[in-house]
Amino acid sequence: MAHLKLSPRRIVQSGFLLLVAILGVQFYRFVEQFSNPGSSEPVVAHPSGVEAFLPIGGLTSLKYFLSTGEIHPLHPASFFIFIAALGVSAVLSKSFCSWICPVGFFSELLYQPWKRRFSKNLQLPRWMDWGLRSIKYLVLLFFVWAIGVAMSPEQTLDFLNSDYWKVADVKMLYFFTRMSGTALLVITTIVLLSIPVRMFWCRFLCPYGALLGIVGRLSPFRIRRDPDRCNGCQKCTRNCPSHLPVSKSKAVKSVECSSCLTCQVGCPRGALSYSTPSVIQKHALGLNARNSALTTLGVFFAIILIAKLTGNWRSQVSPHDLSRLIPQLDNLGHPR
Repeated sequence: MAHLKLSPRRIVQSGFLLLVAILGVQFYRFVEQFSNPGSSEPVVAHPSGVEAFLPIGGLTSLKYFLSTGEIHPLHPASFFIFIAALGVSAVLSKSFCSWICPVGFFSELLYQPWKRRFSKNLQLPRWMDWGLRSIKYLVLLFFVWAIGVAMSPEQTLDFLNSDYWKVADVKMLYFFTRMSGTALLVITTIVLLSIPVRMFWCRFLCPYGALLGIVGRLSPFRIRRDPDRCNGCQKCTRNCPSHLPVSKSKAVKSVECSSCLTCQVGCPRGALSYSTPSVIQKHALGLNARNSALTTLGVFFAIILIAKLTGNWRSQVSPHDLSRLIPQLDNLGHPR
C-alpha cells in the first residue's frame, strides 16, 4: 500500500482534510464571538466552506431553487457545495466520495491497519452485505420524500427563513464540541466497526454517498477491463473498497463504485482503464490518477467560483441574529 501514500488521490484527500481543519478552527473562533448576549460586530469572518456539512439544507435549497429560480440568501454556500458534489459525481462517477470527502478519507485510514495485519478485512456474508447497503438508500429515500414531496413550497421557504436554519451551521459545530453521550456511543460504534469492516459508514449508512452514486450513473467514465491483458489474478477485486467483482466485469457499472482507481493503480498488467465507451478497449488511454485529480478539482472549484462571482457565497445571516440566537441555541428546536 506504500504506493498510495504519495498518489494524486492521497494528496487531494489530505489537502481537503487540512482545509476542513482550518475552516473548523476559524468557524469555532467565529462562533465564540457570539457566545454571550450583546456581542458586537465580529472580528473573525464566517468561513462559508463549513456549510459543506449541511447537505440536508443544501437539498432543501435546491428544491427552493427549482421551484422559484432563486438562490436563498441564507447559507447559499451549502447549495453550491451540494451542486458541486453532484457535478463532480455526474462527471466522474461518485468521485466526490473517494477524492474530496474527509469522512471517506478517514474511513479509509481506519481499515488499513487491520488489512496490513491480517492481509484482508472481514468479509460479511453476501446477504448481510447487500442488506446493510440498502440502509443508506432507504435513508436517502426518506429525505427525498420528506423534502421533495411532503414539504410544500411554502414550508420550504419557512424553513429557509427560520431561526433554526440561520444557525444550523452552529448547531452542527455544537454537535461535535458538545457531543451527547448517545451521539458519542453511536460514533464510537461506527468507528470501531470500520476497523475490521472496510468503509463501514460509506458502504452501509451514508445517504449522501447513495445519492452521489445514483447521480454517478450519468457519468460516461467507468472502470473498464481489457480481457486480453488481464491474467485473472483478481488483485483488483481484492483491492476494491466496495468489494465489487472488478476482475469479472467488462465495465464496472455499479452505483457503489466511487472511482477511487485503487483497482487500476494496483493492476500488475495495466488491464484496467478509467475511460468512456467510445475508447477502444484494447488501446484505452482513459484518465489516469493525475488527470482524474485535475478533473475532480476543476469541476468542484469551478462551481464554487461561479458562486463567488455571482455574489452567492457569503451567508446573509446578520450579526444581530447571531448574537440573539447563539446564546439560546440549546433551546432552539427544529421547525415543524
